[in-house]
Amino acid sequence: MTRGRSRGLGILIALAALLIAPATAGALNPVSFSPVGDLSTGRDGNGIALLPDGRALVVGGYDGDYLKSTEFFNPTTQTFSPGPDMSIARYAPGVARLPDGRVLVAGGDDGPDYLASAEVFNPSTGTFSSVGSLAHARENVGAAPLGDGRVIVAGGYDGDSLNTTEIFDPKTNTFSPGPTLPHRAYGPGLAAISGGRVLVAGGYDSDTSTYFDSAFLLNAAGNAFTPVGNLPAKLYGPAAASLPGGRALIAGGYDADLGDYVAKSYIFNPATNAFSADGIGSLTFKTEEAGAAELADGRVLVAGGYDDDDVRTANVLSVPSNSFKAKLKGRKVIFNVSNEGTGEATDSSTKLATTAKKKKKPKLVKTTTKKGGPGKIKVKVKLTKQGSAKLAQKGKLKIKVAYIPDGGLAATKKLTLRG
Repeated sequence: MTRGRSRGLGILIALAALLIAPATAGALNPVSFSPVGDLSTGRDGNGIALLPDGRALVVGGYDGDYLKSTEFFNPTTQTFSPGPDMSIARYAPGVARLPDGRVLVAGGDDGPDYLASAEVFNPSTGTFSSVGSLAHARENVGAAPLGDGRVIVAGGYDGDSLNTTEIFDPKTNTFSPGPTLPHRAYGPGLAAISGGRVLVAGGYDSDTSTYFDSAFLLNAAGNAFTPVGNLPAKLYGPAAASLPGGRALIAGGYDADLGDYVAKSYIFNPATNAFSADGIGSLTFKTEEAGAAELADGRVLVAGGYDDDDVRTANVLSVPSNSFKAKLKGRKVIFNVSNEGTGEATDSSTKLATTAKKKKKPKLVKTTTKKGGPGKIKVKVKLTKQGSAKLAQKGKLKIKVAYIPDGGLAATKKLTLRG
């Protein structure tokens, strides 16, 4: 038995790789990937999950053999060390952390068979134990936690691409049927986002030879998918992980239009339901079927995968801090920031006035922005006629200032402008 979407495409991919220049890391991008210590072995189709002590558990994959071995990633030393074996080898299982700190590992492929079995790693004992099986054997399956602590296991492959999902309940250690995906997909990227929802992005349908750039959100109840903005590329096997602020990272994968593995990465913003590569760098290596997980400090580990060989390389994504200092000097806000980004001065409130007609409060400050950093960013404060009148009358005026690091989340403060 051969492995994953790469079945039968190895020669074509190898030729395409010779024709296309490799992607490089965006060194100037503030949301950037940096290399860390290598895995002990190449792991195509591994899974990664965060443990309660801050380490990450890397499980399974393929390195010429189907692997039941695991590794621990220590974010302090940025190195990997051996972990305990699983009960069985698993290439491309679904992997997700449970609310009690255990890690679910479901399905996969052990060489002879597609797997329906599942097991959990218990960090308090350092051992794996079996739990209830999936109703349907599946490899190259995505998994992510829902807001209520259950885990969705979606799509996959059992000789055909699958559009079924199953939901694992950690209270009973059993699976039950979940909602049907909008299309068959194996190798989709899944990540938890804000509001207890799950992002499902990309994938491949072997029955129709279709690669997907489509993406969907599974609601917090785990019973319905809704479409969102498409990925910028048709991707099979991207790494996916949660990001601070309820966003999600999609990194790497096989780009069907390029005919090559890629290092490109995107951030999904649930506020806009869209993906963007703005302000985010690329992985330092091209890969599909890599594992990924958010670490306790908000960074993201991406490790392993496949790029015509089984990958040992690992990167950590660092999201820029949005902490800032700001003071008023006359009619200017002087920001002091540690990353490149945008400073903004705006009205202190957009809430509706408590009147019978629910009229909006008059805007006192025009919104002005300026890009800059690291270091100082100077933004002019521009008042409306109403704002100038209120400042003259009261002698002071509250304004809101915000700093938005490139690729990061906005942070705000209020300052008092004096006449």
